[in-house]
Amino acid sequence: MDVAKWIPMRWPCGPLELERGKRRDGFTSDEADALDEWARPEALERLSGTELDCLVLSWAAGSPLDAEQQRALAPLVGAARKRGLALVGWVAGGDLRAAAASAAAAGLDAVATESDAADAGPSVLRFGGRSLADRRASDFLGVSGLVWPGIRETRPRDVDAASGPTGPPWLDSNAWYVRLARSLVNPKSLWLGFDAPDVGQSLEEAAYLQAIADTSVFGGRWLVSLDPHLRSGLSRRTSAAETRWRGIARGIGFFEAHRDWVGYLPEGQLGVVSDYAGADEFLSFEVLNLLSRQGSLYRILDKPKALAASLDGLDAILFVDSAPPEPALAAELDAFADAGGTLIAPAFWPARGAPDDSAWFPRFRVFRTGRGRLAVARAELADPYVLADDAQLLMSHRYDRLRVFNPGTAQFHYALRTDGRGAILHALRLDEPDPRQPLTAWFERPWTRARVWTPAGPDATEVKRTAPERGVEFSLAALPGYSALELFA
Repeated sequence: MDVAKWIPMRWPCGPLELERGKRRDGFTSDEADALDEWARPEALERLSGTELDCLVLSWAAGSPLDAEQQRALAPLVGAARKRGLALVGWVAGGDLRAAAASAAAAGLDAVATESDAADAGPSVLRFGGRSLADRRASDFLGVSGLVWPGIRETRPRDVDAASGPTGPPWLDSNAWYVRLARSLVNPKSLWLGFDAPDVGQSLEEAAYLQAIADTSVFGGRWLVSLDPHLRSGLSRRTSAAETRWRGIARGIGFFEAHRDWVGYLPEGQLGVVSDYAGADEFLSFEVLNLLSRQGSLYRILDKPKALAASLDGLDAILFVDSAPPEPALAAELDAFADAGGTLIAPAFWPARGAPDDSAWFPRFRVFRTGRGRLAVARAELADPYVLADDAQLLMSHRYDRLRVFNPGTAQFHYALRTDGRGAILHALRLDEPDPRQPLTAWFERPWTRARVWTPAGPDATEVKRTAPERGVEFSLAALPGYSALELFA
């Protein structure tokens, strides 16, 4: 069972899914027909030519329908086995051991569950919430209840617009979390479970590509979940649904073809130190989320391992946690500031050096210490939005390694090849009412050439390079929702 190679998709069908659908407002006869059609062996034909090779089927829910569900899926399971597909049974309730035994007897490879019931064998794939405190030594990490990536609609119905303190709309993303999970746990397999929202009609292809890209740029795999309207359209073989499906399959194939990008190391100017657990989980998680959203380049430093971590290349370090670090780590971080860096610390941190009268910040006292600076909070660190913004201001944009001009509503993820001879800039540009504009990406490092990839085509396109007084710029045309700028030394 090589779960690390599986590319999973939810395959809703059968009596359990039908009963669940009937309990939902707006459930239609077309959706009921689709649940029936997806249970037929011939429905597997829609996987032909795709990278998807693992079906996640509803298997048990602790319901009287469990046995009927398993009987109804028998023809589909047999046909899937002949195709060489991996099969996972989702267990939503009931006796986990019994469900795992029945799944094995039916020919399934594993069961997946959010249950914390006693272990039912090595073929159980455990899903849980975002917390990573108890999951640091797991080969498989399944995370459920995450957000659908994209622009969140937050404005009240009686107003024309709404925004956060800095103006742009709120972006939901899981990419920062995938990066954190890989940094702290580094599982062989990382699956993210979140469902496509039902907006009354099928989502556009671009929305699915956003979900695929947001999960994949740092090496996660989305447990692909189609909205009910798209599933119904595929059952009825409408041209619009089949076009969307081909685009989704093309997007998945694109990231599988470029899996080597996952090994690139995210560029970082700001080190974020935390144990990312317990009382500090919320603040540390949201700081990373917001740093990602505002385009800051950061490096994750797991506090238990921070003494052994290299601080080379960092301009600043932010200590997030509410309790002081061990003396050895505190001394290491003070030495970082003395050597020329900026240390951003909570209010309990002992002040050192001379007050820096040239830089006044409303929420921090700044001191000159050695060749660097120490910024000590005036009050308890509590608001992640403010803290992420302050960290960027204290670090300054003067030493930026990346700037993107005319980005629109977007997120960017910049990572370097381990040999330093190349890099990748992932650009996730979200749908906006105004047409997308060409953008320019400036890099401090003088890359000699670049080419841009999109999921729409098999080949990359060379990008125009210009050299200002410092660094290098690449001008890109108005790009689709996702593109990757590959850079070469």
